[in-house]
Amino acid sequence: MTIPGCLRGQWLVFLALLLALPGCLPYSCQPQANEALYPSDSLSRRVAQQTPADTLDSLWATTGTQAHPLKHPRTVRFGPKGRLAVSDVERNSLVHFGPQGRLRGETAGQGFQTPYLIGTRGDTLVVFNAGSNRIDFVVDGARVAARSVFYERPAAETLVYMLATDTSLYAKVLGQDTESFIARLDADGMPTARAPLRGPYWRYAGFLRAWDDTLVSLSGFRPVVDVLPPAFHDGTAPDSLALVGFDSPMLERSYAFGQGEVTEAPLLTPAAAPAGDTLFVLNLRPGWVQIDAYDRRGRLQRRLVEPRESTRPNFYPLDLDVHRTAEGYRFAITLRSPAPRLEVFRWQPE
Repeated sequence: MTIPGCLRGQWLVFLALLLALPGCLPYSCQPQANEALYPSDSLSRRVAQQTPADTLDSLWATTGTQAHPLKHPRTVRFGPKGRLAVSDVERNSLVHFGPQGRLRGETAGQGFQTPYLIGTRGDTLVVFNAGSNRIDFVVDGARVAARSVFYERPAAETLVYMLATDTSLYAKVLGQDTESFIARLDADGMPTARAPLRGPYWRYAGFLRAWDDTLVSLSGFRPVVDVLPPAFHDGTAPDSLALVGFDSPMLERSYAFGQGEVTEAPLLTPAAAPAGDTLFVLNLRPGWVQIDAYDRRGRLQRRLVEPRESTRPNFYPLDLDVHRTAEGYRFAITLRSPAPRLEVFRWQPE
């Protein structure tokens, strides 16, 4: 299978900066392919059509303030008491918001270089600087320099996705001409075990997430996730979990790419976030937010849709996080366009 054309065109930029998942932007790969589907995608489309849809309640949105505007809000994480932190890879800073969207401050001038939020440990934010391969720990809005560690990439051109749990660090490393794998790291950023990722590297492009006692490797280009136990041994291969019920207008193009009929693979989902027994997947749509809820078997349970479904071809969400509340769930989503901003939604299951 050939490398997606959009990946080739943007390879150097994305490998150097990791500003977005590689590949075509949603709905930008034209012309449209034929209507053929993989059998699994055809089944998923039927499941989706039979799955109830609920409406997301929009709570608030912000583009930042005049003094602290959001420019490229790449990742988002909920913190204690419903607070939110956003990493801005253009401003090289962290922007902090209260539960109602009020700006609480900005962590800047800390030597951040393309910062990605990769986890929380109590009141501590863990940040991976893709531009310098440095892992930072931020407490009360300040970087604790003494705790910073570095991760040495196997090769300069590799893609690296990081995850910090309460006890461990993980790195997913993808390369066109190098081996791809997930590594468990010690406190100093040194690998202690590697799980190989076999097949084309683009198939594994996506964030790492911790789902209770499971490590989840996301895929932006196919409706599947790969799972590992957190304490995996060296050489352990991940298991694949198909997301049964994932539907997208771009599944036909995904099939056409797999058949070699088109050169660009479409991006289906940029992010996902777990909460309890549910994995919430951000399903790219041409103008509105849709979040799909899957159980631990990978079966679709609900489709959560933004109230307004208006077509906006340049609508491009980047990241998703979820916070469980007494009434239900809150979702935080960062968007790059049509304007850089942070949006928060609520879902209260019946």
